[in-house]
Amino acid sequence: MLLVASTARADDEKPEVIKMRFVERGDLLHATTKIGKLFDRAAYEALDSGFTSTVVIRMWIYPRDSTEPVAFNLLQRQVLYNLWDEVYELRFDDPSGRKVFKEKRKAEALTRLTNLDNIPVARLADLPYQSVYLLAMEVELNPVSKETLAQVRRWLSQGTGGGLDRGGAFFGSFVSVFVNPKIPEADRALRIRSQPFYRARP
Repeated sequence: MLLVASTARADDEKPEVIKMRFVERGDLLHATTKIGKLFDRAAYEALDSGFTSTVVIRMWIYPRDSTEPVAFNLLQRQVLYNLWDEVYELRFDDPSGRKVFKEKRKAEALTRLTNLDNIPVARLADLPYQSVYLLAMEVELNPVSKETLAQVRRWLSQGTGGGLDRGGAFFGSFVSVFVNPKIPEADRALRIRSQPFYRARP
């Protein structure tokens, strides 16, 4: 079931508003979007440097009229150019496990890295019909904080509920990220917000 977009209201939120696709599958809500703007030309050229590029993606679902999220998800994606095999090796980690991909071309590696296709983002049971919601996302390229990376690894290895929960410290960071934004400790960062959406009754 495709979710219905609600009429957006004007606001002064700092996150960029981009259109996302929401679909119900089974008992989960899935989202599709792109984060290609995270990479400028320098970041793109660095993909074949032989050093790992790391992307950390945090996602919150919250009611339009509240800053109290109802779901949180965390993803980590990495790409490394294997100089010997001349191939881009990608590792995607989430609480359900790790997926590994290989791409021969840099442009194709970037596309796979930055396309978020049908990512589970919330349990439908947590999203009542007709209530209006937003998806907020913070995306970081190469976070430099060792504490942040340690938290990411720990949460991904111990994530409960497939990651669609309050996420402990990550869940609590929503307010500081989207209400009182601070400069992230990363090479580049995006703050993104979806269009409002709601679940129409069958």
